Formats: sequence, structure tokens, C-alpha cells
Amino acid sequence: MKQDYVTHIGTVIRVTDGSLTLRTDGSCSCDGCAVASLCNKDGSDGGGESLIIDTPDARDYREGERVEVSATSGSTLRATWWALILPTIIFIGVILAVRLLWPDSGAMSLVVGFVALAVYDFGLYLMRRRLAQKIVWRVRRL
Repeated sequence: MKQDYVTHIGTVIRVTDGSLTLRTDGSCSCDGCAVASLCNKDGSDGGGESLIIDTPDARDYREGERVEVSATSGSTLRATWWALILPTIIFIGVILAVRLLWPDSGAMSLVVGFVALAVYDFGLYLMRRRLAQKIVWRVRRL
């Protein structure tokens, strides 16, 4: 696959109507990946991560089958927007707005900025399932 994809190789451990659960080989290299929080990771039983991948072709796969799953670059860019870029814009924008409206606000502008981030993060948490459905995963047999 191309370099602009986030790719994991693993074994299917569960098949349902619309999703596959797979155990990745070794440790996923998700460090620095904005999609990582949306992957439904569950490393509770060691030996790699457990990923739940929504796919309409789930019934075509069997438990124990080796697969490669890839998230498109568009999906990772969208996740980067929601997880990194937009919160930074909100934080800086709120601080600047408070400082412009109340020049003597001092450190209070930082507090208001962090409160705005907390509200944003709570909203992002509430929308996590909806955002996770927008990740386009491609599954292919090995």
C-alpha cells in the first residue's frame, strides 16, 4: 500500500454483521497518529492491539484469517483536524478574544482558554462514535 495510509496487519478474532475485530501483530505504531483514539484499541490481553473495524464486507472474512487494514490519508487528515488543528485555533482564538475585550484580564485569559478546550473536548468525546464512522478502512486478505 502507499505510504500515505495508516496500515495494520493482524488476525481476525471476531466477525459480526458490520465489523471485524482483529488482533494486530506486535505493537501498533500509533504514536503520533491522530486516528489512534478512534481505533477502539483494547490491548488488555497483550500481544498487539485489538481493533474494531467497521466494514460492509465483514461477512466475507473468517475468524483466524490474516488481513491488512488501512485508513486512507483523508481519514487521518480529518482526524488531525479534529484532534490537533481545530483545538489549537480555538485555544489561541479564545485567549486573544479575551485579551482584546478585557486587556487587564491577565492569566484569566489562559483559564478561559483552557475552559474552552475542556468544553470542546467534551463535545468531541460525545461525538466520538460519529467521527469514528467517518474513518474509511480498507481491508484486504494477506
